[in-house]
Amino acid sequence: MVDMDLLCKLTETFGVPGHEEEIAKLMAAELKKSGYKTEIDRFGNVIARAPGCKKKPMMLGAHMDEIGMLVKFVNDKGFLRFVKVGGIDNRVLVNQRVVIETEKGRIYGVIGNKPIHMQKAEDMKMAIDNKSLFIDIGAKNKKDAEKMGVKIGDPIAFDLSTKILNGKLVTGKALDNRVGCYVLLDIAKRVKNRNVVLVGTTQEEVSTFGKGAMIAAYNLEPASFIAVDTSIAGDHPEMSEDESLIQLNKGPAICIVEAGGRGNFADSQLTKSCISVSKKHKIPTQLEVIEGGATDAASVYGERGGIPSIAICVPTRYIHSNVAVCSVDDIERTANYLVKLIEEIA
Repeated sequence: MVDMDLLCKLTETFGVPGHEEEIAKLMAAELKKSGYKTEIDRFGNVIARAPGCKKKPMMLGAHMDEIGMLVKFVNDKGFLRFVKVGGIDNRVLVNQRVVIETEKGRIYGVIGNKPIHMQKAEDMKMAIDNKSLFIDIGAKNKKDAEKMGVKIGDPIAFDLSTKILNGKLVTGKALDNRVGCYVLLDIAKRVKNRNVVLVGTTQEEVSTFGKGAMIAAYNLEPASFIAVDTSIAGDHPEMSEDESLIQLNKGPAICIVEAGGRGNFADSQLTKSCISVSKKHKIPTQLEVIEGGATDAASVYGERGGIPSIAICVPTRYIHSNVAVCSVDDIERTANYLVKLIEEIA
């Protein structure tokens, strides 16, 4: 059974790229409860070694950061302009509630835009530019905003609680990749005496092929690496089969190729092992080849002369939005599958 309280706690925790301290503390605390030797490195990665961990471990990583924004400047009227951190469709931004981490604590705001009543017909046909959007924090002017603690570079996250749909699906912000973080915590409770290290990685969303995972892998020198992430589910009306065959409730996706080959090409032997374990234990999985997007596996495979890498992902609809949707059953299946995989090859 998925611990929904823990999953919701993970998804609702603040963790914009470069500002993962809160989610890192939560991950470290939970991993310590499972008896893992845990530390947070200089880059902010959470490194958790199983009691049976030795040299050349199997490394499993889930990135902790979420898509978000940073304050770019405050105008004279006290409204904030911002830059995006991570791949965000501008259409997702309009009229959203946000939370801003300042040196004086958190403040809340809303992303504003010209109302439809004041837009011209041609305006409504144009794609929204995030540079035309702004954040209203209720400040009277720039001086008032500064008194509230706002400064350039402050991180901004979406402010949205996690909900359950029809008792079977979960929706919320930061499912990419707090779902993967949850899977790591579940694995830690069940895997003790194996040569395994679990890593909550940082800044995956703001690099072509990850940052924290690359640094952690270089230092840990693992025998192999598995990125535990989310993948694009195509089982809704605006996606066709030639865009994505991955579906909810069909089990985790084994990602063979990322970013059309610009990302990770999954190690052939690791891929065979993943498929074999799926068949042996009769755990449904899906094979995936994606043209856009990559995981931490893309940053790890080239380290230390080559580290065999692959991504195992939880299918997720509306990825990189604050209303992503995934299946509770798929989360549980992914954790069960990875436990079996570790038992077979770690």
